[in-house]
Amino acid sequence: MNKITYPLLALFALAFVTGCEKPAPEETAASEGAHEEKIVTLTKQNLEHVEIKTSQVSLGSLETTLKAAGRVSENMNKTAKVASTLEGRLVKLNFDINDRVKAGDVLALVQTPELLGKPLELKAPIDGLIVARNSTVGELVDKGSDIYTISDPADLWVIAEVKERDIAAVKVGQDATFKVLPYPEAEFHGKVVRLGNQLESDSRTLEVRIETSNADGRLKPGMFADVEITTTVLKDVLVIPDTSLQSDGEAQVVFVAFGDGKFEKRTVTLGMEHRGRVQILDGIKAGETVVTQGSFILKSELLKGELGEE
Repeated sequence: MNKITYPLLALFALAFVTGCEKPAPEETAASEGAHEEKIVTLTKQNLEHVEIKTSQVSLGSLETTLKAAGRVSENMNKTAKVASTLEGRLVKLNFDINDRVKAGDVLALVQTPELLGKPLELKAPIDGLIVARNSTVGELVDKGSDIYTISDPADLWVIAEVKERDIAAVKVGQDATFKVLPYPEAEFHGKVVRLGNQLESDSRTLEVRIETSNADGRLKPGMFADVEITTTVLKDVLVIPDTSLQSDGEAQVVFVAFGDGKFEKRTVTLGMEHRGRVQILDGIKAGETVVTQGSFILKSELLKGELGEE
């Protein structure tokens, strides 16, 4: 009996191993069929009637920002008041609003009995622009009365009102962008330089100071600003335009171009999104080419094929 049993067992084991090494023809066909279901092929004639645009997947940077309302303000570190140091009568004003002055320029003369007929000269302490004039010739001025305000318009502040829940994300040194109503298409840039130390009691916001260059003079103190502060920067991540994405049930898919009119549907895992760009965590690789315009057409073609089969 043993002589018969052992050869049979060996033969059975060999058959089992052989069966494991070679998948059944039905399984192979099913796998190939599933792959083919994700492929869309457009003929040259099809491509002449649709607009398909593609882009190569590459590594890039992606940012997260928080939005806040703000206002443009003079840079108080580059602003100075010009005041009379004695009581007297203002007898001359040499400059007016928007006049540019240099440090040492005589701005006004005040007649005062204390100087025995010699007028008191009020001089500009800094270079800048006359942004305020508070007196007129012939007016009696007190000691300490403000006559002019001078400010350098080339460097301004934007004061952003950051909501209480967002305060922890804001740090000195972060980049910021903002837009103002008179120039809706222009984007201005600045940097966070200081955070306030007290919340505004009614709005529950904190003032965040942003420094910005105003070399072209377009910005004016008092303008309202829509501010975005960059709080996070991801570097060397896969980034594609969000126009590449199509919904497939609860999944997000893209179409990878292979040339010769062939496109493959891929399910992708998304990460961070910002300003029309999205991070891809899984599903495609750097160097592959994805459809950025016309993917809806490919999705429709794929759906028609599936319905046809049914």
